[in-house]
Amino acid sequence: MSKFTGYGRTNDIDFGDYVKIEMHRYGAPNEFFIHKVVGAFESNGWIDAPLKWDSKPTLHDRMEIVLNVIQCGIDETKVIRVRQSDCIKMEVENR
Repeated sequence: MSKFTGYGRTNDIDFGDYVKIEMHRYGAPNEFFIHKVVGAFESNGWIDAPLKWDSKPTLHDRMEIVLNVIQCGIDETKVIRVRQSDCIKMEVENR
């Protein structure tokens, strides 16, 4: 397998990166869950952090850099849009 070159990246956090996002927990302290980044762009619609199980995107009055992410785990089929400033980039060691 060849090494990922990062060709086409348009942002400091973009496709192939991993981020931690705060998740709301009922009756317990919030936790940060790992998400895979599948794209980055500017938008005025995103889900506000901390994320809840039933969070829906909302429109805001400004444009910001947002990330399309997939939560790592058992079911990795749902793509959600979050604001980049709500994410913490993880440094992943290349093997």
